[in-house]
Amino acid sequence: MSFLHFTTRTALLLLPLFNAGPLLAQGKPPDACGQLPNGAKEAIHRLPENARYWLAEDAVYISSPDERCEFLLLDTDEEREQFMEQFWYRRARDEISVDYHFKTEFYRRIVFANENYGSKILAGRKTDRGRLYVISGAPDSVERTSEGSTGETAARLVETWLYHYIKGIGENVEIRFDYNGRYDDYAVRDADRYLVVQADSGPEQFPVTLENVGRLYAVYGPPKIRFKDLEAILVSQVARDQVKIVHRIEFSAATRATTLARISVEIPCENCTRDGQIPPWSAYPLFIQVSQRSGRVIATSELTAENAVREVGHSKFVLDARVDIPLAPGDYKAAVAAENPSTGEVGVVRTSMQVPSYESLGTKN
Repeated sequence: MSFLHFTTRTALLLLPLFNAGPLLAQGKPPDACGQLPNGAKEAIHRLPENARYWLAEDAVYISSPDERCEFLLLDTDEEREQFMEQFWYRRARDEISVDYHFKTEFYRRIVFANENYGSKILAGRKTDRGRLYVISGAPDSVERTSEGSTGETAARLVETWLYHYIKGIGENVEIRFDYNGRYDDYAVRDADRYLVVQADSGPEQFPVTLENVGRLYAVYGPPKIRFKDLEAILVSQVARDQVKIVHRIEFSAATRATTLARISVEIPCENCTRDGQIPPWSAYPLFIQVSQRSGRVIATSELTAENAVREVGHSKFVLDARVDIPLAPGDYKAAVAAENPSTGEVGVVRTSMQVPSYESLGTKN
């Protein structure tokens, strides 16, 4: 990579961190952190590429200035990986599940914004509508109107998003976007811009300091696991094929640091009635685990296959379940364990998983 290309790419990555102009301001820039000996820009230059992308394209939406400073103070990849894990753990630890629902929903919103709010020059998540969607979710309603039409001027297209409530702003919020035909995009009105910067993406649960990085897990303990028997089977590497499991994996582009992997599972439904209804005791517990090639587990999910649907091309029913897991591009191993609740029989499938990069999924900007 040439020096010019490296410098240009890094400059683009710095824009979301230091530019106060975008819709959702992030407070004072990270170079306000006085502990960085040569400033934040130099610290960002030294980051590995994936860490730079994570800071500029993922964390930029919801991180605090203190968090960005602390991330830049870390020295090793291991420390940065631990910080990223705790970044989500602080925000959305679920007491009854190993799933990080906030993290998953965050990346689902990014994917949706990419697919629905892109302009000629910006990916959907970077547009005004896309950023608001990522931070505050879908509006309760959308109104499309035109304003200012005269005999000499064309009508101005306006899109108004209405929310019953936005945390940090209040109730009955209206945000207006004006259409820009040059870029095929809607830009938030200046009169509303001051309002949306107050949108709160979620409170910080714990103070963020360099000393606290890595300690939260010890303080609050590991997430609770309900299906311990299924986890034990996966850990033991025991081969079980008493339950037939059909799976597929699909990928959606989120950011250059993260791809959203959807793992779908289907299990033949022997107890389904003609209308697809199943007794409550017929739902199959599922335990899904994703690990790196080294064996380090990086994502686990517990869910129940209880949605009965007709198998494609057949009259029979299958129990359908799916889970979305945000992952950095790379090689992984995935494993799914399912248990028949009536007989106790268990099935396990294991597969390798190549998570594609943002660019290879055909996404730009």
